[in-house]
This record gives sequence, C-alpha cells and structure tokens, in this order.
Amino acid sequence: MRLRSGTPILYVSFVAASIVTLGLSGTFLFLMWRQDRATVGFTLVIAPFLMMGTLLAFFGVRGLVRLARHGSWHLDVPDEGGRLGAPLRATLLPQREVTPSGEIQCRLRCVRSSRTRVHGTQGRTAGANHDTLWEESWARRSGTIHPRMGLELTLPFPADGQPTFDDQRTGSGIQWQLNVLVPTEGHAHEAMFEIPVRA
Repeated sequence: MRLRSGTPILYVSFVAASIVTLGLSGTFLFLMWRQDRATVGFTLVIAPFLMMGTLLAFFGVRGLVRLARHGSWHLDVPDEGGRLGAPLRATLLPQREVTPSGEIQCRLRCVRSSRTRVHGTQGRTAGANHDTLWEESWARRSGTIHPRMGLELTLPFPADGQPTFDDQRTGSGIQWQLNVLVPTEGHAHEAMFEIPVRA
C-alpha cells in the first residue's frame, strides 16, 4: 500500500475558496463604492473577508509551488498496515532525488479526535478536540535518497496502543500519524502520513 503526503487537492481547494471569498467580497465592496455607500464602517466589516481570502490564496499558492518545485513524498507499507506490538517496516520515497543536509527527524504519534457539544442559550455548537495518546520521536542519518530505492524506516507500534477507527456519525476516531522532516540546503521537506493500524 502506498500512502501519499502533500496531495494537491487541499491546496487547490484553498485557492478555489480564496477566489470565491475575494470575488464576492471585492465585488460587493466595489459596487458599494461606486454608489458612494462604502463607509468606513462597511469597509471594516468587509475587511476580515478580504484578509481571509488573501490568506487562503497565499497558503494555497505556496503549497502548490512547493509541490511543483520539490515534489511529494510517498510511504510504502504492507497492505494490511501496521499492527500493535510489532514493528512495521516502511519505505520513504521522494518524488525526486533528495540529499539530506542533517539528521532526518521522525515522529510517530497516536491521536484521538473527538467532537464536543456545548449546550447554551443560543443553541448547540460543536468543536473538535485532539489528544495525543502516545508519541515517540527519533532521528537518523541518511545519504542521498533515491526515488526508486527510498529510505527504510522501522515504525515502533506499542502493544498497549489503540487501533485505528473512524466513527463517521460522531466525527471521532483514532489516527496514527507519521511526521518526517528531511532538512536539505535551502529547504526542509516535511511529510505527514496517516497509517492504518490494527490490533
């Protein structure tokens, strides 16, 4: 099973949302300005939407440019994923040849996501909580990482951990995330993978 980090869909959605936000709020402000109804108060109300659209455009374009320049990363794992209490051998594969300039930082953690509901006079609102149940970090050295050979990693899953699950009804679940930071000259490659883990 090949997992991918740095999917362009997220960044494309940022750019699309920024176009909609900037288009609607900018057009509304322009029409009000042409009718001489764009007061300072009205401009202050529209300003947060313009700032949000600008931020979405910045992060979306920056992500797409990074993907175009440096490529994405893949992680090859067995089809059944990880198993609690057993180390998992995985292969980290860059899209292009990468030469690390220092130690590669790896972090494996188990995260529990849950939805909280708040009952108040204004109705019910929901928020998301993310708790780290288990975490381990390590560093390793490597020479040039080739796209075909990759870099072998051993992921230590604890025996007393919890398997992956996702409750679509409540939005809660358990996820195992691997974060890898590969420093290079002038740029740091960061990849994040969600690994399915069974009991």
